[in-house]
Amino acid sequence: MEYKPEYRRYLPHFQPAGVTFFVTGRLYGSLPQVALEKLKEEKEAAYHRIRQECKDEVVRDDEIRKLHKRHFAKWDQFLDTNTHEPQWLGIPEVALIAKNAFHYFDNKHYTLVAYCIMPNHFHLVLDTSDEVRYTKPLYAIMHSLKSYTAHEANKILNRTGLFWQEESYDHVIRDGREFQNTVAYTLENPVKAGLAKEWNTFPFSFVNEDYL
Repeated sequence: MEYKPEYRRYLPHFQPAGVTFFVTGRLYGSLPQVALEKLKEEKEAAYHRIRQECKDEVVRDDEIRKLHKRHFAKWDQFLDTNTHEPQWLGIPEVALIAKNAFHYFDNKHYTLVAYCIMPNHFHLVLDTSDEVRYTKPLYAIMHSLKSYTAHEANKILNRTGLFWQEESYDHVIRDGREFQNTVAYTLENPVKAGLAKEWNTFPFSFVNEDYL
């Protein structure tokens, strides 16, 4: 398989080998199109403003990274508060399929750091820094995870058709501080959304103690 460290479909993807990733996947139809269009318009307007106003390349790149994070935070908040669209992952038997799949690939294609499985999306932190053991690119890993879990979940739900939104959001974690913040964000998502009082009481959260 040809390795593509960077590509673009609807979202930009930078997926180098040997890094730690933060990945968010969501159910098909979990965000209304009007919300997506609004977020897209806001992001594009802010992006063009940064390109026009920031002449220094280093400053411009830093502002664009901050913009991506703000955009993701809004996007994720929509997911947390949108209870009128598919919530299949809120069914324990379905969430368990995703949970087991995340663990199945642990120590095969990545080291599993942390995750939470919300009713309509998941957050996943994966360490692929051991390039000798982990050679499968992220987009191929996610394709395997999504294909298997979609097939098994649809059997439980007695339905056919798309289960996952095809693209995931993925982000390279660049340093230790960002790593700590990302793991905390992942674990606290159920608490923030009102699904648990403490992160460790939520049945579909996990953190690898080697990374604490």
